[in-house]
Amino acid sequence: MPAPLTPSQRDLVHEFGSIYEQYGSQRLKGLLVGLLLVQPDPLSLDDMAGLLGRSKGPISTAVRDLSATGLVRKVDGENARRDYYAAHPDLFLNNFKHNMAIVRKNRRTAEQFLNEMDGDDAHAEAVRNLDQMRAFYTLMESVYEDFAERWEADAARLNGRG
Repeated sequence: MPAPLTPSQRDLVHEFGSIYEQYGSQRLKGLLVGLLLVQPDPLSLDDMAGLLGRSKGPISTAVRDLSATGLVRKVDGENARRDYYAAHPDLFLNNFKHNMAIVRKNRRTAEQFLNEMDGDDAHAEAVRNLDQMRAFYTLMESVYEDFAERWEADAARLNGRG
């Protein structure tokens, strides 16, 4: 079992839980991401449950979801019969890409309904709002794409690859 969390580590873990909750995600997922960020070694589900004082079942489900979105990854650990997890090395970029996909979906939604309502005076207000939505998310998408390119260059430099 890993060492208990220090007060600073515990505060950081709980802050991640709050951040995830504010974004409409499960608090537990934020707690797990924060926990894996402060741990020097991979953790098993039992380790996570013990450190967070939570049941293993919900942790298993949350870890599976986090793994599917590229925020957590399965790694080798000290006991070959257990699964161990660590924060994904591209955690922040993968989370950003997930958010970028939502921005793209919002833009496509605006475009879809603009096409369906085009020329129908009964939907004039909706068309004005959807046109603004499309413009907003089109700009946001271009900003996201520029940011992703800049981050990948900076990350390569930080990791000694550039």
